[in-house]
Amino acid sequence: MNARFAVGIAALAAAASGSALAQSDWSSPFAKGPYIGANAGQSRFRTDCSDLFTCDRKDSAWKVYFGGRMSDLIGLEMGYTDFGKIRASGGDTKAWAANASLTAGVPIGDRFEIFAKGGGIYGRTDVTASPATLFHSGRKDGWGGTYGAGAALGITRTVQARVDWDRYSLDFIGGRKDVDMLSAGVQVRF
Repeated sequence: MNARFAVGIAALAAAASGSALAQSDWSSPFAKGPYIGANAGQSRFRTDCSDLFTCDRKDSAWKVYFGGRMSDLIGLEMGYTDFGKIRASGGDTKAWAANASLTAGVPIGDRFEIFAKGGGIYGRTDVTASPATLFHSGRKDGWGGTYGAGAALGITRTVQARVDWDRYSLDFIGGRKDVDMLSAGVQVRF
């Protein structure tokens, strides 16, 4: 799964509900209330690579989330992100994180919104390397931070296509590193 696939999911959702766009009594899809969603895309681990080994710092990633608005502009969102697996410095690294973030969104017209978010995460990284590489292996858990930005397009009153960019700060065996994620998906409001 890659970023093109995630964008394809969002486009398919838009095409499937195209008739709803012609409704004359449109109400804002970004009103207060809870929502759930799922995105897929690509993660990029911001880690160093050795010239001695194959290095692949990108992989398919996905996230699920739920949230709601406390006011017209401010909301709370919680979720789970799987960053996939990379190969760097002679070993494999897997990572995931659970997050809680405050969101701040600004509607542009009736159907479009841009937003920013920031909060905390609890993440885990798992590094496996051959003893011949002389690199540390093991699991590291810890608290970190996250921030990001995105945009959502209302397809119907309840369904929105969404694009996110997020940066997560995770603990690795060798220290704290960032992981970026670019994703697209669909969210449903209740």
